[in-house]
Amino acid sequence: MKSLPEYYLDLRNLLVSVILFTICIILISSLGPQTYSESIVLNSSIILSNTSLDSINPQFSVSDNTIYAAWISNLDPKNSEILFKKVNNNSKSFPDIINISNTTGISNLVKLSSIEDNVYIIWEDKQADKWQLLFSKSDNNGIKFGTITNLSNDTGNVHLHDLSSSGNNIFVVWAANENISSSNKEIFFRKSNDSGDSFSDVLNLSNDNDDSLDPHMVINQNGSIIYIVWTKCDTNDDDPTCSIAFTQSLDQGNTFTTSRIINTGKFLPQHPNSTSLNDTIFSSNSNMIPPHLLNNLTVNERINSINPTVFTSLEGNQVYVLWEQSTFEKGDSELFLISSNDYGNSFNLTINFSNSSGTSRLAHGRILGEDLYVTWADTLNQSGTFDVMLRKIDPKNQLGKVLNLSNTPGNSVSPYLWINDNKIHVAWIENTNGSSVLLSTIDFFGSTATKKIVKNDQTDVYTNPMIFDTEYKLYIAWIESNKDVNKIVLVGQDRP
Repeated sequence: MKSLPEYYLDLRNLLVSVILFTICIILISSLGPQTYSESIVLNSSIILSNTSLDSINPQFSVSDNTIYAAWISNLDPKNSEILFKKVNNNSKSFPDIINISNTTGISNLVKLSSIEDNVYIIWEDKQADKWQLLFSKSDNNGIKFGTITNLSNDTGNVHLHDLSSSGNNIFVVWAANENISSSNKEIFFRKSNDSGDSFSDVLNLSNDNDDSLDPHMVINQNGSIIYIVWTKCDTNDDDPTCSIAFTQSLDQGNTFTTSRIINTGKFLPQHPNSTSLNDTIFSSNSNMIPPHLLNNLTVNERINSINPTVFTSLEGNQVYVLWEQSTFEKGDSELFLISSNDYGNSFNLTINFSNSSGTSRLAHGRILGEDLYVTWADTLNQSGTFDVMLRKIDPKNQLGKVLNLSNTPGNSVSPYLWINDNKIHVAWIENTNGSSVLLSTIDFFGSTATKKIVKNDQTDVYTNPMIFDTEYKLYIAWIESNKDVNKIVLVGQDRP
C-alpha cells in the first residue's frame, strides 16, 4: 500500500497530465483546422494536348456536364494556335482537336465560356505586326466553330482581355491603344445580345490620358449587372504610380458609370505629429500601408496597386474588389480588399486581409452567397518560402481566421480555389519533395482539412493548377513540363 505522501504525489502528477492535455486541446482548437495528409493519387489522368507540341494557358468551361477545353500550342517558333477539345462526363476526351485560330501568326491568351449548346472563345492574334482581339463561337456543343470576328477593329494593339456570358448575352472587355498611333492605353467594351451573331459598337470605358491595363470583369447571374476593374497608371511620371479603377453597368452593358479610383495609395499616409514614417498609426480596417512595408522607405517612394480582380453575388448587390499593393524596388507586397453592399454605388473601408510581415501574392477567390473566400501565397515572417493561406471575408468586413493549408518547408505557390458540396477546395504547386500538385479540402466551419497529393514527380515540373467540376466529378488540371515540352493534364475524382 502507498503512503499518503506517495498518493498525493501520484494525484498531483495525474492532475498535471490532465491540465496539460486540456491546454493542448485548447491550443489545437485555437490554431484552426486539424489537418491530415494522404499520399493518394486520384483517378487516372487525361493528357489533353498533343504531347509533341508545347502547350500552355489552358482554359475550361462546363455546360450540361460536358467539359470544353482550349489552350495555346506552338506549331513552330513563329506560329502558335488556339486548340480546342471536348471531354465527356466519364472523363473520356473526344479524339479530335480543333484548331480554332488557324492563322499564320501568333495566337495567344485565350478565354473560354459556354452556355447550353453555345461555346464562345476569344483570343489575341498578331497579324501584320498588330495584336487583334478575335472571337469565334460554336452553336452545336463545340463540334464545329463558325467564322472569326475581329472585335478590336480599329483600336491599337490589344493588351489583355476578359470574357463573360449569360443566356444570349456575351460581354467582352480589353485593353488597347486607342488607335495604332496613340501612346496611352484605354479599356474598351463590346457586347452581344444574340449569342455572338452581332456585337455592339466599341465603347471606351476609361477615356483619359493615363495608361489603363489588365481589365477584369464579373457579371451577376442573369447578366443584367456588370462590374469591371483595371489597373490605371499615371504616365506623367517616369516611375508611374498605379491605382485601381472601377466602373459598373446596371442595364446589361448599355451604359456604364464614369470610372473612379476605389483605392488610395498614391501618397504615403502620415500621422500629423509623427517625425518619421515608422511613427505612422495604422488600422487593420484602413487603406493605410502596413508598418512593415515602410521599413527603410523614403518619403519619395510610392505605393503601387496592381493585379485587381472583382467578385459579385448572384443578385449583384454585393461586390468585392481585391488587389496587390507593393512598394517600388522592395519586393514587399500585401493583399487589399474593398467591398460594396449597394451595387458598387458606395464602398466600405479598405481591408488589408493578408496582413503579414512577409510577401503576399497570387490571390485567387470565390464568392459563396455574399461571403468571399480568398487563397494566396505568403512568405509570412519574411522567411523567403511561400505557404498557401485561406481566409473568409463577410459583407460586414469581418475577417475569418487565416488558415495555413500547406505549412511545409518547401515553396507552395499558385493556389486556385473552388467551392462545391459545402466544401472549399484549394489546389497548389509544392516543391518540398520534387514537384507536386496538392489538393486541400476544407469544410465551411474550418474544423477539418484534408490534403492529398494529386501528382508527384522528381523530374517533371508542374505549374498553374486549376479546379472545376461537373455534376459527378471534381477536376484538377495543370501544366506538366518534361524535356522542354509543356502538356495539359486533367485528373478527375468522384464527388461524394
